Amino acid sequence: MSTNERGTLGRRSLLAGLTGAGAAGALALGAGSAEAAAGTYVVDVLAKNADPTGQTPSDQAFKDAATELLASFQPDPVSGAIPKKVLLIPPGNYLITQPDALLPGIAGPGNGGIVDGIAIVGHGKRLSRITYAPTARNTTFWTNRDRYKNIRISGLTFDSRDATSTFNYAYSSDAGGVQDTWYTDVEWRGDWKAGIVLDGAPDRAAGDTESPQSDLNSEMGWDHCQVGGSYADAFLVMGATPAATQQDQFLNMWFRDCKVEFKSGIFVRNERGGSMNFTGGSYILTDPAANGTFFKLGGTTGRADSVNRLYAQGIRFEVRSAKHKVIDSAWYKGTITFVSCDDTALSFQSWATTAQAHVYRFDAVSPNRAPMIRYQDCALLGSHQVTTSSATTAGKLLYDGCRFIDATAGTGSSGGFLRWTGNAPWYEFRDCLAGSVRLADAKGQ
Repeated sequence: MSTNERGTLGRRSLLAGLTGAGAAGALALGAGSAEAAAGTYVVDVLAKNADPTGQTPSDQAFKDAATELLASFQPDPVSGAIPKKVLLIPPGNYLITQPDALLPGIAGPGNGGIVDGIAIVGHGKRLSRITYAPTARNTTFWTNRDRYKNIRISGLTFDSRDATSTFNYAYSSDAGGVQDTWYTDVEWRGDWKAGIVLDGAPDRAAGDTESPQSDLNSEMGWDHCQVGGSYADAFLVMGATPAATQQDQFLNMWFRDCKVEFKSGIFVRNERGGSMNFTGGSYILTDPAANGTFFKLGGTTGRADSVNRLYAQGIRFEVRSAKHKVIDSAWYKGTITFVSCDDTALSFQSWATTAQAHVYRFDAVSPNRAPMIRYQDCALLGSHQVTTSSATTAGKLLYDGCRFIDATAGTGSSGGFLRWTGNAPWYEFRDCLAGSVRLADAKGQ
């Protein structure tokens, strides 16, 4: 099959799924104008001589496709430049060896401004695969430096062959922004240093203390995605520069019905605060010999923690050793909620009774404050650990309708589910079971 034939098939395959302006254009042109419509609205990497066998690098083909995509601007008086085309990656395994081949990593301010509306489409996980095998270490597959907004990436697998590489570095200032990024049916495999790293600082003149100090690392989602591989740091890093106190817009992060099954590292490391939603799916730490944590929440104070909120619902967590943790939190305020979650898959193992998969460090930032922590209708293994340094005047652990699979009592160092070092935290048990025995309702402070 020739390169042009492959490109034609790729364009035809996208026509049925075109929506919005693309679909309207195809209808207006008529049934006999399919090729014209595809050429107008699609950039196919095969038409740029990408190699779908993965035998030779496709860096230049992807760069040429990105150049055409970004040249298809439709001026917009509000948002800036809007590409009219969709970047199509047909089935195949494409080898990328250079950073920023997917999209140019140039900064937005001063270099053409924001590009509003990027769509990168494959045919599905493991059907359209990109293998990142960089020739240099410590590189980033694609960089968004205050330039790309309203990004849609779907139907792709990204596989790293270098454990020092990062998938995406997103840097935001109040002059640009990288918000509104959505991944659908996307998979990450292989060994990474980090997946998606959110960073930023204000863009203002020296000495200006009045202008806003907000990043725009917000409105990001992952829908039916799969997070595999291993991470020296974390799949999602929120607040890569903790010293930058203005990083306060890590808001509205959605993970919906995802399959999170990775070997080691951290799933989400949040150093700043923010609002995070995790609903449905299966979360598994697959390597019993390695350290792993799903949620690692750092402690901070001031503007950057204006919102501290984590909500998890309907998730089956599977920890496979006492080294694994569902949550390790140093938040001193906000809310942490688990509803109808279950981490008891391996509660029959001998190590389960010693496991402390949920850890809360109330003494990390403010010695007498804590978040409001609620577990509702959850099944939980091992024990939960709290560290305090003084009496808790704000914040509480509430267990409502939960089952403590390995416990014989609500509290206490022997057989107790909730354990602490330092002063007793504020806690409450309502309608819970210890093993299969009803646990007496209790409150403590």
